[in-house]
Amino acid sequence: MPGIPPAPTPQQFEQVAKAISPNARVVSTRKLAGGISCRMDVLEYESPGTIARKVVTRQYWELKNPDEDNRKFGESAVLGALRANGVPAPDVVLDVEAASEIFGRGAIVISYLEGIPNLVPDDPDDWARQLATALARVHSTPVTPQLMTVVDSAHEDITKWMTQTEPSDRFKKHALGIELWNAMRLLWPSVDTSAKHLLHGDFWPGNTVWDGETLLAIVDWEGPAFGEPMLDLGYFLTDAEYFGIDIEDAFIETYEKGSGNQIKDLLFWKMAAAARAMPDVGPWAQGYSELGIRTMTADEIRRAHAECVQGLLNEARSNG
Repeated sequence: MPGIPPAPTPQQFEQVAKAISPNARVVSTRKLAGGISCRMDVLEYESPGTIARKVVTRQYWELKNPDEDNRKFGESAVLGALRANGVPAPDVVLDVEAASEIFGRGAIVISYLEGIPNLVPDDPDDWARQLATALARVHSTPVTPQLMTVVDSAHEDITKWMTQTEPSDRFKKHALGIELWNAMRLLWPSVDTSAKHLLHGDFWPGNTVWDGETLLAIVDWEGPAFGEPMLDLGYFLTDAEYFGIDIEDAFIETYEKGSGNQIKDLLFWKMAAAARAMPDVGPWAQGYSELGIRTMTADEIRRAHAECVQGLLNEARSNG
């Protein structure tokens, strides 16, 4: 059935467990919060003479054109490349073909990590340095010909925004949207989009897993892309600003040292990140609440977003 995947059946969970270990039995299951375009469930299983283990099943929402959907292949290939490059990320436990056959739709099974997102760090600068170090490793992961066949360019939507003769509804329906679009258009001719680094595509603190104050992994790789690394930085730094976490200097300093990438066009990419949340960032509040990381009402996140946009516009004017 197209759209949102149904809850896995007990039989499907059992099939997954036995595909991993033939004599396994299911101990417990539960739905996992998060994910942009997939349903995630935790499956705990055990085999005779072994301790219980957990994995995460990921079923992708079915798109209008399933034959053009590379997410399951992209995530599987990217996770393998990341682990080979020393990036803290989940392992693929059951490959695309086996998992998709069990669920009857695009799916994979990955390792479960005993941790939670951390949006209230005890030491924000150390938190930022750990994240910057990990992101630098992501961006240094080789983009092989195989990855290029299953991962899309990160710049298609932004290029479309910037080459249209008038702003799209995303901008028109926000009080600051048209002003933001105009400011981005002024910067666009000098923005370099030639890079083809591996990107997360949705790099924000909710897509990380921590054991206390130690970063365990970057998760939710259903939307990887290739392009300019500043896109990931812009998305992360604007999101941190919504929460009032002032870590930009520590993050950038660590990222530059770890990646060797020059920080450039960051104002534009932060604007692009803010535009992605338009016209209404309010529904994000529900996602924050589901992840149990910070309580913000829809109006609070709207105000924080608007303040961030206004700050970016002020910076553009002062630089102009």
